Amino acid sequence: MIGLTIYDLILYPIYFIAIFHIFKKIRSKYANNKQLYLYFTWGFRVKMFIIIVYTLLSHFIIRGDAVDLYFGEGKHFTELIKNDLSKINLLFISAGKETDALASDDEKGYLAIENNYMVVKVCIILCMVGFSCFAVVNLIIGFIAFLGSWQLYLFFLRQYPKPHKMMAFACMGIPTVLFWSAGISKDTICITCLALITKCMYDITTGNKNSIRNWFLVIASILLIYDIKPYIILSYLPFYLLFLINNKISSTKIPIIRYALKLSIPILFIGLVSYISIYSKDLFKQYSSDKLLDSISNSQSAFTALNKDGVYGSFFSLGEFDGSLTGAVSMVPKAIMATLFRPFIWETKNFIMLLSALESALLLFFTIQIFFKPKGIRVFFFTPFKNNLVFYCLAFTILFATFVGLTTLNFGSLIRYKIPCMPFFVCGLVIINYIRAEKVKSSVMST
Repeated sequence: MIGLTIYDLILYPIYFIAIFHIFKKIRSKYANNKQLYLYFTWGFRVKMFIIIVYTLLSHFIIRGDAVDLYFGEGKHFTELIKNDLSKINLLFISAGKETDALASDDEKGYLAIENNYMVVKVCIILCMVGFSCFAVVNLIIGFIAFLGSWQLYLFFLRQYPKPHKMMAFACMGIPTVLFWSAGISKDTICITCLALITKCMYDITTGNKNSIRNWFLVIASILLIYDIKPYIILSYLPFYLLFLINNKISSTKIPIIRYALKLSIPILFIGLVSYISIYSKDLFKQYSSDKLLDSISNSQSAFTALNKDGVYGSFFSLGEFDGSLTGAVSMVPKAIMATLFRPFIWETKNFIMLLSALESALLLFFTIQIFFKPKGIRVFFFTPFKNNLVFYCLAFTILFATFVGLTTLNFGSLIRYKIPCMPFFVCGLVIINYIRAEKVKSSVMST
C-alpha cells in the first residue's frame, strides 16, 4: 500500500533535525525582537505537530489524492527516472498522452490533466530529495508552507503592527488552513505561492533588497498557480496590483503627482486587463460567462447524481440552478456564505467536518459581533472604500468565494478549496475591528 513505510520511521528524524537547524538559523534573525521570535517559534512547533497528525490521518483514514494520486504517482515517476535518466524530461513536459500512458493503472486519465500533473511534478522533486518517503515529503512541503505563512504574516504586520496577535493567528493559526496545508496537495502549493507573491511583490515595490530572488519567487509562484488553479490568479492579482499601485501613490509626497497618478489608475487597470485578455485567450475563454455557467450546471448535475447514489454524504445544495446568468448571480450570496461559513454544525457527518464547522461558527460569530460593537456597522461597510488593504483582502475573498462556492457542492472538498482566501478574509476582519476600536477610543478621549 502507498504511504508510510519503515523508511519513514528511519528518515523522518534525520530530516526533522535538518529542518530544525534551518528553522534555528532563520529564527536567529529575530533574536532582538521578542515578539517575532516568539511567534516564529510557536508557529513552527504547531506546524510540525500538525504535519505529523496530517500524515497519520492521510495514511490510515483520509487517503484520497494526497496519498494515492500525488504522492503515489510522484513516487512512481521518480522510480521511472531513476531507472532511465533520459526520462528526466518528464519534469519539463506538459500533461498529455505521454504522461498518462506512464501512469499507474489505477490513475489512468488523471495525468492527462495539467493541474494534476503539475502537483505530481512538484512531488517528484520532493521524492528525489526525500527518498520517496511520504512523511518526509509532507515534512518538507509543510515546512515550506509554514515559511510562506510567515512571510504573509510579515506583510500584514508591516501594515498594521498593533493587532499582531490576531494577525499571527490569521496567517499561521487557522486550524483548517494549518491542517490542509500540511502535506502534498494542490491547496498547499497554491496557498504557499499566494503568500510568496504577496510578500515578494510588496518587497519589490517598496525597494527592499534581494529583488532578483523576489522576482524569481513571484514568477515561479504565478506559473505554478496558473497551471494548478488559474481562477486563484484571476481573483487575486487584479486587487493586489491595485493595492500596490495605491500604496505607491499614497507614499508620493508631491500632491500634483499623487493626484495625477490616482487619475491614471483606471487607465492602467483597463490596459492591464486588456493585455491579459489578448495574450491569455484560452484562460479567459475557460472562465467566460458561458463556460462558467456550463461549469456550474455540470457541477450541480454531477453532485446531485452522486448524492442520489450515496457517494457523497456531505453533499449540499445552493438551490435549483436554471442555467442562466441571472440564476448564477442570484446564487452568489449563498455561494459566498457556503465558502466562508459552512458547514454548519448540524450539517456535519464526521469528526473532521465537525472541527471545521466549529471553526466556521467562530468565524461567523467574530464577523457578526463586529456589527454589534460601537461604530461597528458604519466602520464595517465604509472601511473597505477608504482602506486599500481592507478593500483588496475582502474583494479577493468575495470573488474567490464566489468561484469556489458556485462550483463545489461537497463539504469535504469545500473545506480544502477555501483555504487560500481564509487568511486574507480574517486579516481584513481584524483590521476592520482594529480601526473600529481606535475610532471608539479617539471619540472617548475627545469627550
